[in-house]
Amino acid sequence: MRVPARELMMDAVEDGLSLDSRVGRTVLPFLFRPGFLTVEWISGHRARYSSPLRLYLLTSAVFFLAAGLTGDLGPQFRFDEKADDATIREVAGDLDRAGVPAGVAGAVKSGEGEALVPAGTEEQHRKLRTRGWLGRTIDDRWQAFGKLSREDFLKRLNVAFREWIPRVMFFLVPAAVLILALLWRRRWLSEHVVLALHLHAFAFALFTLILVLQLLPWQGPGEFLRPLLLLGFPVYVTLALRRVHGDPWKWMLPKAFAGAVLYHVALAVGLVATALLALFFA
Repeated sequence: MRVPARELMMDAVEDGLSLDSRVGRTVLPFLFRPGFLTVEWISGHRARYSSPLRLYLLTSAVFFLAAGLTGDLGPQFRFDEKADDATIREVAGDLDRAGVPAGVAGAVKSGEGEALVPAGTEEQHRKLRTRGWLGRTIDDRWQAFGKLSREDFLKRLNVAFREWIPRVMFFLVPAAVLILALLWRRRWLSEHVVLALHLHAFAFALFTLILVLQLLPWQGPGEFLRPLLLLGFPVYVTLALRRVHGDPWKWMLPKAFAGAVLYHVALAVGLVATALLALFFA
């Protein structure tokens, strides 16, 4: 049974964030029967189970809550004290050889007022501000960052990164839909949307469990289960694709691999975009 995208949108609006007894009936097949919920939804058997959007929103909310509690949400930008000190000494030596006044070179050697972002010259700032609104905005951020110490700058960057990564991660669902539509062209778009929501919901649930393992007072179970859980994710995705699309394994495995490569490219683009947004809004 094929369902148009309009009906998918109406279903999402109707019960997006509401919770009911269907959540309990959804958990076991969602976790242990890859692709089952997607097939049920496509077939029209949707009354017993939570909608794909509701499941995605619930698992993502729990994940970001757990990530906030553990403080483990994306990469943490930091600097290497030893490497940084070596760089300062090297720059100070270059200044000495160039005949820079001893006071300036001494300030660099001691790290006084050291900022991670260079201040820039008046000419550089003037040229940048002549480039319109974007140039003026970038120059304002540049000058503001130039006044911050490296510790304050990295602290603000990390906070901004944690605020932006949930928003950027949301756009990985459309990326997954496009990848699925590229590899399985004979399916309706709504079917790709449902499968993408289910797979991302499982990813959120899986990584939430990994974060919870970090909170245990003993690390033995986490060290044993974490590799198994990470290995289980590609297995889950492949089995879900197999159940939903029914391709022979000789075609399924190459398609699954190609999809994984394309998705990792989209993920890398998303992380770079998050870092740029964090840098702009820090």
